[in-house]
Amino acid sequence: MDYDTRSATFYRNEVSLATVEGRVDPSFVLPADSPTPYERYVLSEDYEFRESTLRYDAATDEFYLSISTRRTGGGDETQHVSSTHQKRSGDDDAEGSEDTGHPDQTVLGIDLGVNSLAVSSIGTFWQGDDYDHWCSEFEKRRGEMQQRGTQAAHNALLRLGKREEARRKQYIHTVANELVTEAVEHDCDVIVFEGLTDIRERLPQANWHHVWAFRRLFEYVSYKALERGVSVEQVEPNHMSQRCSRTDCGFTHDDKRHGEHFECQKCGYKVNADYNAAKNIGLRYARKRTHKLRSSPTSGSGDAPVDVRIHGGTLNGKSHRPITGD
Repeated sequence: MDYDTRSATFYRNEVSLATVEGRVDPSFVLPADSPTPYERYVLSEDYEFRESTLRYDAATDEFYLSISTRRTGGGDETQHVSSTHQKRSGDDDAEGSEDTGHPDQTVLGIDLGVNSLAVSSIGTFWQGDDYDHWCSEFEKRRGEMQQRGTQAAHNALLRLGKREEARRKQYIHTVANELVTEAVEHDCDVIVFEGLTDIRERLPQANWHHVWAFRRLFEYVSYKALERGVSVEQVEPNHMSQRCSRTDCGFTHDDKRHGEHFECQKCGYKVNADYNAAKNIGLRYARKRTHKLRSSPTSGSGDAPVDVRIHGGTLNGKSHRPITGD
């Protein structure tokens, strides 16, 4: 069920919700650590309430309330999901980015795909199986309602569309939060995505809801990371999946990815294809920025390190040593 400003009023420890039997005032179960996301975004004067969605989980017998807010005074809409609940019983030739003024940087590369919604250069996988399942189920129900052709079916179709959009947004918000948290916990200064231009042509197997998820994820990470002191960049996406991510190799061949697996035909490096691409995304940014620092008249010796965070350590964009770890 969706709630707007008229049907939901939020307080520090409870919310007042309108129901068919009058208003109810359930209390929240919130994390013990303060400030919680609820305090930062719902109770803060810097954000204004937009809407919320109440969902019942029959498996746990709990209600979950997902809340979205917008930063006040800025004009640009930003949404934050605060999940609270209560028991029912109660590439290298890419265009370089702006120099941020911080010469020492550690980069987190992010690959977007169909097999996995997102993969980081550290080796964290955000699988899209649940997301694909939800979208397929919603599509099936949508088709059944469209066949009926009645006014009641039309109204139900509109409600279904709102629930589908809310659930997809909530899932992408969760992934974005976890991705930014990973960058912060591993002391990364920059999160780098592959460019989203022409992504339909580059991923012909991707459905519309995949492309929607890619764009939303980049949008959500961009503002969430900024609030944590992490910048977000994009690099050209060509040859990310065909290039070996070992810095002592870097061989590129069109026929090196077979489904989820990558094997370099020069050095024999074998690894998950999406993880290989994520490291290449980080490396491309690191190499390009190192080149820019070296050529800049204000960069001193031009020897500023730009590292890509990987599983088992870091690799440097200007070095030619083997990658350790997985």
